[in-house]
Amino acid sequence: IGTDFIYLSEALKIFALKDNANKPYPFDIKYRTFNSQTKMGGKLKVVEGAKHLPQANTTSLPSLNPNVVFAVEKSSRKPEHFDNRTRNIELPNGDIKKIRIDFIIEVNGKKVIY
Repeated sequence: IGTDFIYLSEALKIFALKDNANKPYPFDIKYRTFNSQTKMGGKLKVVEGAKHLPQANTTSLPSLNPNVVFAVEKSSRKPEHFDNRTRNIELPNGDIKKIRIDFIIEVNGKKVIY
């Protein structure tokens, strides 16, 4: 395989890269959208400088910030990214998007093959 292609497993390793401060390393990504409830999607999205957001550290101590202490607890379920083949990425403007790894087209300018 030429140098213009990488496997999905290699693309996910790029997601997991961290810098010296143990923060996610930015990458460029091109992917398609998809809504599994409406079976609609297909919009092409290109993001430069995205960062992978690993699952939250459940062993960390809770914050004692008053806003957090008095916040109404919302029920949420675990995202099960591995089972659902999804990952969360942070856009350069701070927004968080959930993407399906099956719809990744390119990472850092290299086409992703499966």
